[in-house]
Amino acid sequence: MMKISVVKEIKAGEARVGMTPENVQKLVDQDHVVMVEQDAGIGSGYSNQEYVEAGAIIVDQAEAWMADMVVKVKEPQASEYPFFKEGQIIWGFLHLAASKPCVEALLTAGATAIGGETIEKDGVLTLLKPMSAIAGRRAIFMGAYYLEKQHQGEGILLSGIENIPAGHVVILGGGNAAINACDMAIGIGCDVTILELNAARITYLQEHYANQAVTVLPSTTENLEQEIKNADLFISTILIPGAKPPKIVKEYMVESMKAGSVIVDIAIDQGGTVETIEHYTTHDDPTFIKHGVIHYAVPNMPGATPRTSTMALATGNIEYLLAIANKGLEQAMLADPSLASGLNIHQGEITSKSLAETLGMELGEVPQ
Repeated sequence: MMKISVVKEIKAGEARVGMTPENVQKLVDQDHVVMVEQDAGIGSGYSNQEYVEAGAIIVDQAEAWMADMVVKVKEPQASEYPFFKEGQIIWGFLHLAASKPCVEALLTAGATAIGGETIEKDGVLTLLKPMSAIAGRRAIFMGAYYLEKQHQGEGILLSGIENIPAGHVVILGGGNAAINACDMAIGIGCDVTILELNAARITYLQEHYANQAVTVLPSTTENLEQEIKNADLFISTILIPGAKPPKIVKEYMVESMKAGSVIVDIAIDQGGTVETIEHYTTHDDPTFIKHGVIHYAVPNMPGATPRTSTMALATGNIEYLLAIANKGLEQAMLADPSLASGLNIHQGEITSKSLAETLGMELGEVPQ
């Protein structure tokens, strides 16, 4: 039997919850104790009573953090660090490369951290994929919204209308978030340019978007310099699992953009790629303007649609949570190597090479 808890998210603008009542029921049916922090699911439309009916115990914050495994959505906030304890497993989209203080607190406590965003199966970041899809689609909505004049945008309708051209969307990166953004953009009539580094991926994108208004180019400095000038909406989707990406989009490139154009950096959770984005924004205050360009830099974009997002993440989480609860972490990782790819910190030691290198910290022993 394992004591598992679902804590209420306290990150600004975050209303998702780590488990649905259905997932609670599955764990309870396997004789595990599940505690849910009071009102943890309210923002996603799940009441305390629904969790009780699924077999959960409703507890306060302090008791929730006493569990063997704590299930979150986003990285712990500073006020939660004192709750960490030795041997505890903390599960969520942790993006630890962007938060050295959180890593230091986890190491000091001797805790274990599993980052859902680094879990990879058959070459796919399986748990991150639906969140990337949501963020990619929302990027188009946000771009269209902030291009309106009342937000100091260009004053264009991104989709255009009959006889009036749609806006031009430029996407950096060709992964899952990029495809979802591109699909939305061409669906409303935009011309889209995708800049991608990987040759095989370029070929795939060219074949995938054959005969559609999509141009796929190698992601070179020269191409980026040229294309960003023409963008009404520029979307960066570059994510390096477990590490901060380089600042590919330089300040001089942003300065070259049209006044009132919009930048959306989807992967800002991990640090982002845009040099002019020096701080995160929030859902309550999502943009700032620099060099006349509107910057949207909210690190938890799927948090704006918590019901959809929670259902998607809970569908992906449950097989791993059940495996850890039923077998213990070490045996669950031996049985499923994809779970091992999510292990960032184990019992107070960094086990992710990319995380250690990014933060300039010591790499510990990876459990076999």
